[in-house]
This record gives sequence, C-alpha cells and structure tokens, in this order.
Amino acid sequence: MKKILAAVLAMVVLMMSGCRNSEQYVPLEIIVKDPDNSTDSEPSNNSSGENSNENSGENSGSAVPAEPEEPEYIEFFKGLEVHTLELEMETQDWNFLLYNPYAKQYRNANVIIDGMRYDNTAIKTRGNSSLTAYAINGDNYRPPFKLKFDKYVDDRTFMGLDELVLLNVADDRSYLREYIGYEAFRVLDLEAPYVTLFNIYANGKLHGLYVGVEAVDGSFLDRVFNSRKHNLYKANNFATLLPNMDYNVFEQKKGTDQSMSDLKYLVKVLNEMPLGEKGDIENILDVDSVLKNFAVDAVLHNWDDYAGVFCHNYYLYMSGGIFYFIPWDMNECCLKWQAYYTDSPGAKQDIASPITGGVAESQRPLVQKLLAVDEYYNKYLQYCSELNDWLKEIDESGWLDEAWEIIGEHAKNDPTGFYGYWRVSQEYNRAFSEGIAYFIHERHIYLTKRLEELMAE
Repeated sequence: MKKILAAVLAMVVLMMSGCRNSEQYVPLEIIVKDPDNSTDSEPSNNSSGENSNENSGENSGSAVPAEPEEPEYIEFFKGLEVHTLELEMETQDWNFLLYNPYAKQYRNANVIIDGMRYDNTAIKTRGNSSLTAYAINGDNYRPPFKLKFDKYVDDRTFMGLDELVLLNVADDRSYLREYIGYEAFRVLDLEAPYVTLFNIYANGKLHGLYVGVEAVDGSFLDRVFNSRKHNLYKANNFATLLPNMDYNVFEQKKGTDQSMSDLKYLVKVLNEMPLGEKGDIENILDVDSVLKNFAVDAVLHNWDDYAGVFCHNYYLYMSGGIFYFIPWDMNECCLKWQAYYTDSPGAKQDIASPITGGVAESQRPLVQKLLAVDEYYNKYLQYCSELNDWLKEIDESGWLDEAWEIIGEHAKNDPTGFYGYWRVSQEYNRAFSEGIAYFIHERHIYLTKRLEELMAE
C-alpha cells in the first residue's frame, strides 16, 4: 500500500515538559493512501501466524525518567489514517457485546488489524455517557469498546501496545475532535495518547467507523515514564482535589500501595498553598504538565475536564516522587456547547481562566492556587498563545479539507453512524456555526485579540 506523508503544519519546538526528553515534533501529518491500492475498504482474508511483541518490562522511576525507546506502534498512529480492524467472534459473544453493553464483560475475539492477526484478544464494552446514552440509539447498536491484547496471552501486544480504546464518536460529528485534542498537547511538547481511526468489521460485515485511542495503561506509562509500577489514578466525576473530596472518585489503576497517601499529600500541599505563592507544590506536582493541560482545554474549549462542571477526565501518575497530570477524553473540544448541552460562548469562550460552566474557582483548587502565581499564569498564557498560532496554521493551511478527504467517504459508508452524512460534512464547513471548522477559524481570531489584552495586563 502506497502512503504519502504530507506534513502540513509548521514545526513547533517548545521547552521540554520535564517528564521526558522529546524530539522535535511535526504536528498533524496526514497519510493519504493510494485509492488503487487501499486495503481499508474491505476486510482481509489474512490468516497468517499471530504477530506479537513482548512487553519490555517495568523499569524503576526516577525524578527525571530515562528516555524510553519509542515503541513500534507510534509509527502506526502517526498521521491521520483510516485503518481496518476485523473481529472474528462467536455470534453469541458479538451479540452479547451489542445487546448487553452495560455488562462490560470481556469476550474472546480474533483481531486482525491491517492484516496483522492477534488471536485470543479480549474485548469488552467501556465508557460512561458514550455507553449509557449512545450504546443503543434507535436501531443502532454501537457501544464503545476496549481491546486488551495481553489478557489471555501473557505479554502479547499490538506492536507494543497493550490496550486500545475504540470510541463510538457519540458526541463527535466530525470524527476528528479526539485527534485534534491530543495533537494540541504534543504541540506543547506534553505527552498524550495517540489517536487514529478504524473501520471495524465483525465477522466480515462492516460495523462502523470508530476512533481508536492509545489507553493510559502499561504501554503508555512505559513510553512516557519508562516505568509502569508506580501509582496511577484515574479521576472520575468530582475529583476536585479539595480537602473534603471523596477519594473513592479516584480509581487506582496501577501501584501496590492502596493507601492513597501520596494523593492525600498532594491534596494537602495544594490546599495549603498561600494564594499567590508556590508553597511546596513543586515538590509533589509537575506544575508544567497542569498548566499545559489548562491551556489546551481553554484554547479548545474542552469543557469536560478538571475545570468543568463534572471535574473529571484526567489521570495522575507518580514518578520520582512527583505527580504528572495526564489528559483524557477530548471528544467535547471545539464545540459551542457546554455541560448538559446548554449553549456557551463557544469560539469566544474566555481564556482568562480555564474554568467553564459557572464553576467557582474555590471549587477547583488546581486552577485557583496555580494561576494565582504570576509566573504560572504567564506560562499558561504563553502556552495559550502557542496553541493559537497552531490553530491559525490549521485554519489557513487547508488541513481540514485534506482531513475531510480522508474521513468523508468512510463516514458516508458508516452503517451505524449516529449522524447523517450531510451533518458530518457540515463539521468541515467554515460557515456552519456548530462545526469544527467554524470553531477553529473563529477561535484564533478571537484569541489573537484576547491574548493581547491579557498579556498586556
């Protein structure tokens, strides 16, 4: 299969984030397949031997983690491309996933990704609102999935990746928001999950066009921190980091110490910070990773984050005695809506603070305490400025038109898609006020003026 790489945006080189050493990043590559040799329109009949890559194992963390080797799957994810993912399953197992999605129980599947075969792979339904609200939508049965390659076969991975999340794009009519959202973090030289797209076939029949995301799990931690054995916490609803927070809102995904003493210490130090002063926060938290998260969420108006109404969708990983802030779930970015799908300023959402939805700053101590420090606030604004330049490049380069050329036909043929082809196509129409193209165009115009005002204060 012929591939043509088109790097359409300028290279953005920023300061290193502190959690890894990073090479220069060329954002938003597009992979254009030769239509005469494309392999993603129909499932393959490849039944060759199973591909497997052994996990490299756990390495001890340090204050400055050693640079890990880049795993093979990164090349698979780089660039915007639609891949083929085939599921060979017993009919009753496939039907169980479709018609009992809330059970979230693993079933066995043979998985073939672009001709690479992985027998005995675990698959289950996953998600929260994308599952409960959209798994069964009218006549469509389209739950989000998770593939776990090493559940039934020890140490087996997909090119080094242990878990792959498959999103049903319940709230993303463009199929593109997760991709744009996570690329924004890489513009700021902050590690984030990689994203691609898949046409999913079940027993030879096209099921739908899904968005595939690198799970924040063992292989992600190996890639970013060169270690997976320390404490990893996933923030669910109302993970505010306030002293009176219910710690049960955090799900501990990694680490053997179940006391959460490290997390409780972070909460203590954060809330004891004198307003306008750093206190001891840098001894327990990689502040830069938080500021970059704030900047991405503010610039892209991602209201479904720490600073939003539900205060969730992030991870904390402890490495070398320091917590790092890891982003998750970007499907609500670049929208004019906010929580409960009420109207919002959209492209004119202010960035003086990343908080959205009328939440009080006192209820989000990460925002209140960090951005009260002048040094941190100025960094936050600088990161917003870098991202605004990036949005301008996207808008003026024609990249969105190229993205639509890749996604459009697949979206048109999506048999279980939640939105009609016309509605999906409008996402890429700059004149359509609810679309991603309109948002990006209007956003950088608004931010250019607003950033001048804020940085002059």
